[in-house]
Amino acid sequence: MQAQTKTQAGQIKEFYACYMKAVETCNQKEETELLQDFLTPEMQEKKGRLVLVTDSDPLLRAQDVSEYGRQSLACRHLEGSWYEVSYRWDESDTVGIKIPVRVKTDAEGKTRICYVTPYWGGSSYGDSLLDIAEQSVEDGKDAETFVVTFFKTYAYTYVKMPSTLEQELGLLRQTYCTADMQGKYNALSQQYMDDGSPVDPLIGCADFDAFWYSSLRVKPLGKNWFELSYNADANGWNVRVKVMVSEQNGNCRISDLK
Repeated sequence: MQAQTKTQAGQIKEFYACYMKAVETCNQKEETELLQDFLTPEMQEKKGRLVLVTDSDPLLRAQDVSEYGRQSLACRHLEGSWYEVSYRWDESDTVGIKIPVRVKTDAEGKTRICYVTPYWGGSSYGDSLLDIAEQSVEDGKDAETFVVTFFKTYAYTYVKMPSTLEQELGLLRQTYCTADMQGKYNALSQQYMDDGSPVDPLIGCADFDAFWYSSLRVKPLGKNWFELSYNADANGWNVRVKVMVSEQNGNCRISDLK
């Protein structure tokens, strides 16, 4: 077991060394091939969303790479399937950048990174961070219960990072949003795409991370309007989305947002 742990740490360090070199030399072809080879497909997709949220590379917690950073690169085992990748920007950097990563072994026995703690998670790690109970929508009760359970289910879908993420999110919208609301959602999504900053209008962000889940709140505003809010990083960035609920065939449905 210890030998396997060392092997995985070595594989992670080797990947990071090659990846940092590719980023430093702007070798996008090599960078893409490395990501496809060492990240799970789901983490590759999440990396893209995190880049949109942070405007930086979540694997590095930086926008670029220094040669000293590559030379100071290290990787150590934390616990279970978690490892810590660390490096320093230059000789004067006494703190360094420390990034917990979670790995899994795929069907072919290959080690792949399946989650990276974003900067707002600091040095936190552990399976319990991602061990969130599965949610289900309750649309036959009161409007507030519906909104709370809908958003918990919607956010949970992002957190569990399924390979069918877009399909599952789309099914939730199709099931629990009115036709007019679905049309508005699609129009807003396209507008964000045209502006070069893709955002999911229902959560007000390009992604929803596990670290944000516990801060998710719903507040009634009156006249069937509710406000969803959550803290999206450690610096007080609070995301707010307002939705309206209407009754349709005896069930609650989201009918508008702003």
